[in-house]
Parts: sequence; C-alpha cells; structure tokens
Amino acid sequence: MANAKTGPEADTEAIPVPAPGPEERWYVAALAALLGRREARRRLAHGSPAEVLAQASGGVAMGARLARTCRRAGVVLLTPADAAFPEPLRQIPDPPLALYWRGPPLPGERPGKHDGLGPVVAIIGARRCSAYGARLAETLAADLAALGCVIVSGLALGIDSAAHRGALAEGGRSLAVLGNGLGHVYPVANRGLAHELVAAGGALISEYVPWLRPRRHHFPERNRLISGLAEAVLVVEAGERSGTLITARMALEQGREVMAVPGPACSPDSAGCHRLLREGAALVERADDVLVVLGRPLEPTRLPGQDSAGRRAARAAPVPPAHLLRLHSAVATVPTTLDAIVAASGANGAHAMAGLLELELGGFVEQVPGGYIRRPPPS
Repeated sequence: MANAKTGPEADTEAIPVPAPGPEERWYVAALAALLGRREARRRLAHGSPAEVLAQASGGVAMGARLARTCRRAGVVLLTPADAAFPEPLRQIPDPPLALYWRGPPLPGERPGKHDGLGPVVAIIGARRCSAYGARLAETLAADLAALGCVIVSGLALGIDSAAHRGALAEGGRSLAVLGNGLGHVYPVANRGLAHELVAAGGALISEYVPWLRPRRHHFPERNRLISGLAEAVLVVEAGERSGTLITARMALEQGREVMAVPGPACSPDSAGCHRLLREGAALVERADDVLVVLGRPLEPTRLPGQDSAGRRAARAAPVPPAHLLRLHSAVATVPTTLDAIVAASGANGAHAMAGLLELELGGFVEQVPGGYIRRPPPS
C-alpha cells in the first residue's frame, strides 16, 4: 500500500481534502494508503491527521482521489473515530486505520453492530476443499443463518464460497472481507456471489483503497479482520499446512472462540481440523454446537423484516435415532450417492448430511469416491 500511485489520475481538482473535523477520516485513510497502517499509526501518535498528511508526499492528491472514488462507487469509509466503525475491530491487536464498506448496514443497526441478531460466526477453510467439505460448510452456514447468525468469510473459492452460499440460501446475511480494494472482486468467478451477497443485505469489506488489486500478502493481513469481526471462528476443512490455521491462531490471540469440524480419520483434507481439536478447539457437528459454546439460546430467530415464506425450517436439533436408522438402511455396501440416500431415506439434504456425519463418526458408514458405503457395526 505504501507505493500506491497518485499521478494525474488522482483528480486533485475535483474534490479537495475535507477540512479537519468529522471528515478527517479522509486524512487518516490517505495516510494508511500512502504509508501503511503501522507507519501511519506511528506518525499519528505525534501529530494530527491534517499535520501528518501535509508532510506526506502526494497526501492531498490521495485524499481527493479517495473521496471521489468512494462517492462514485457507493463505498462508505469508516475509521476508528467513527461511531459506525465495527466495535469488535477496535479491540483486536492491530485494528485497521480505515475500513471500506459496500452494502447496506444491517437493518436498524450500524455496521458492525448486531444487536437483536444471533452471533457473528466466521466460517473458513480450504480453497481446494472436497465436495464433502463444501456441502458441510454450506449446510452449517444455512443452519446458523436460520438461527439468526451473521456469517463472515473471505469470498475465496472452496469453503468460503460455500459458507456465503449457505447463508444466502437461508435468507441470511453474510459479510465478505476482501484481500483487495472494493473496486475489484477476486476471484473473478465470485462476482455474481458478491452481488447476491450485497443485494441480500450483506456487505463487502476491505481495508484497502478501492482501486488496489489483490496481492499475495493481503490475504494473511485481511484474515485478522475475518476473525476480528466474529465471536467464533469455525474451521470446516483444512489441511495440516493450511493458511486457515493462521487465522485460527489469530482468533485465539483476539480472544475469539475457535471451533473445528472433524473429518474422516485419515483424510489429509481434515488434518488441520484434527490438529485444532487436539489442541482444544471446540468440536462442531451441527449448528447448535456453535451456539452452545457461545452460550446463546437455540430457538430459531427470524431476521428483522424477513418473510418466513419459503424458508427451510431451522435444523439445529440432534438427528433422531429413527432417522439415523433410515439413513443407515439407505446406504449400500457399494458407493451410494447422497442423492440416492436422500431419496431412499426421505430425509432432506441437510438432515441427511448431519446424520451421515454422525454415522461416519460412529464408524457405521464411510465416505468414499462416489458417495458412502456401509461398514460393519463397530465391535
């Protein structure tokens, strides 16, 4: 960010940098873009934003360009001095100096305030996830959204995308923290998902100026915001060396709850989750496990202004034994697809996924290429 260009395209004549006062957010944002947040924070400790900006080369041009770009793009700029700045991010060790927000604030609330809704839960995991992991992430996100939770993730391929889709499928709200400016959507394949997310009342969030394209080091930086916005971080699928584990460590440093979903015993896709579980992460099999750890009520909560017509019923209750028996009977000794199991058992997809996970953990079925197979009952 320190080498952002401020050439003739900066439009310095269009919008002057606002005068000191409430509009000093533009000074702070310009300094963060020019110097990087750590150096800008160091300098701001010894002078006002206006004074520091006056000493920075290209500062006035940068402030003008930010004001113009944000206005045209419908992006709200927030700094810690603003009342609307998300309160959880004020408390993390390295808070952003500037936060760019595209999308409506949650109804009746300011951005970052979720009073009246369930907790904010981050769902993260591998980009190159298995079909099993993607289905599970989508199901958990949908169930949590049905309970009124706000789902946070990073809009990446794999588990992130599945989590956002799950929240949207249940009519819930989802926040996506990007590793680039809001003038771009990365990956490009998720442009449609990003549009749906904002249209459904969610938001795209970034600490980078709108025109900044993704860079490799941005993603580890933005992960602290994903965990920082949430009360709990749920890891659905991650390998032993997955970058997701870095986010989990950040969450612990920030005082957030860390949870993980177990996978097949020998699956390298879940080795990181199993490591977290061995180190004390809370084990999650279904949505109500998350709320139990957070000490929240389990009753479904309709989102403010949400019409319940067409919504799936909340599915947080444990799978009844009779349903497990029907699911087990639907699994053959040869690979049986999830669709075939659903058709034979009469369960819906979410119940089937939860029940199959329970059967798998008990050793009664095993996930294999092409579906599931029945195993002899454990001795």
